[in-house]
Amino acid sequence: MFARSSRFWPFLAAVFAAGLLAVVLWRVLQPQDEAWERLRRGGALRVALDPSFPPFETVDAEGRLSGFDVDLAREIAARLDVPLEFKAIAFDGLVDAVLADKADLVISAFPLDPRLTQDVRYSRPYFEAGLVLVSHGEDPATGPEDLEGRLIAVEWGSLGDAWARGRGLDIVRMETATEALQAVVAGKADFAVVDAVTAALDGSPDLVIHAPPLESDPYVIVSSLRASRLSQMVDDVLGAVLTDGTWDRLVSAYFPLTPIRPGS
Repeated sequence: MFARSSRFWPFLAAVFAAGLLAVVLWRVLQPQDEAWERLRRGGALRVALDPSFPPFETVDAEGRLSGFDVDLAREIAARLDVPLEFKAIAFDGLVDAVLADKADLVISAFPLDPRLTQDVRYSRPYFEAGLVLVSHGEDPATGPEDLEGRLIAVEWGSLGDAWARGRGLDIVRMETATEALQAVVAGKADFAVVDAVTAALDGSPDLVIHAPPLESDPYVIVSSLRASRLSQMVDDVLGAVLTDGTWDRLVSAYFPLTPIRPGS
């Protein structure tokens, strides 16, 4: 018995030492999220945006940033319990700001572009800006398969125009997406197919935006591939914002019609 135990304990010690070494090596070799570590030390969350796209981000008459994305950024910073710093940057330079470590996040009505996934990390969608079907009041025909024989209002030359023509639907072309919506209100068309942002900004009574979108074009938050911990924390916050009533409160401040909730 003693001989067996005398062999067992050195073996157990060797296993323990190997496991400890593996943990140490994993921590050493694991890329460190410097952005998250800086925030933990009291640094500000640096958010880049292009303040030229209301109601998502703009500069008000007093020179202050305002908009849906601005409020969302403040909500994220508050839940992470970190200071917030905005960086106004032209849209074409937003991703470069993250790559050059001049910003931690881009929150600027940024559409998900699969071509950039080798360069940056995307959050879960927080706004759906794709093509939607809009009716005047509730209508049981809510899918593409239900639209045959119905008159569809579209903006001339738009993605909605191409979508409807590609399915052989009966269409009436208007000069703008807003006019397409008004055609529905006036009873000149059964539905409008327009982008979700224009639809949500329309204040006409009784218009209904149908889910799911006909074609999805989600807005996402951009972060560095190196910021794994920060990215996960932002995703966790977005998950809570989308489900605890905060998202509804934020959109109601800027959109007369409730947009489609991402993932609907």
